[in-house]
Amino acid sequence: MDFLMTGRSEFFSLSARFLPLLLLPLLPISLTAAEQGAHWEYAWVRSVPPGAAVAAAYGRLVHHGAAPLTITGVTSSLGAKAQMHDIIADGDQRRMVAIDAAPLAPREALVFSPGGRHIMLMEFEQAPSEGDEIELCAVTQNNATICTMAPVRRDAPGSSHHDSGHHH
Repeated sequence: MDFLMTGRSEFFSLSARFLPLLLLPLLPISLTAAEQGAHWEYAWVRSVPPGAAVAAAYGRLVHHGAAPLTITGVTSSLGAKAQMHDIIADGDQRRMVAIDAAPLAPREALVFSPGGRHIMLMEFEQAPSEGDEIELCAVTQNNATICTMAPVRRDAPGSSHHDSGHHH
């Protein structure tokens, strides 16, 4: 009987030692779920004329999780290529530069707006038309994605640019 008790005790000791390894495959699922503490607000894609080669997307990626995130890329359902870009001052000129990664601290937002940081959508087969919806996804350092559907519009949501026929 002592043999059975010793064997059982060694089995539980061995199980406890290897339990973390058994749980390792579940780790990416946990990280992905934690990173979903971020979400998009006010995402939209600017409509472009037929035949256009590029379009721009905007919105706010709000992080309400506990750990910092790094956004390492973006994807879209529109085309083969999407990149984060920013506009920087270069003397009296402004130029566009690609952004490889953008940190996102807890309780902060990563803002993509006209005239500043934005998402360039390129190499698409058909230009987005007003009224379409495009899926935008931010990709984190752990390859988790934070996605939303973004309407294609002429102007930003809440914009007062209505063509009333009155021009200054």
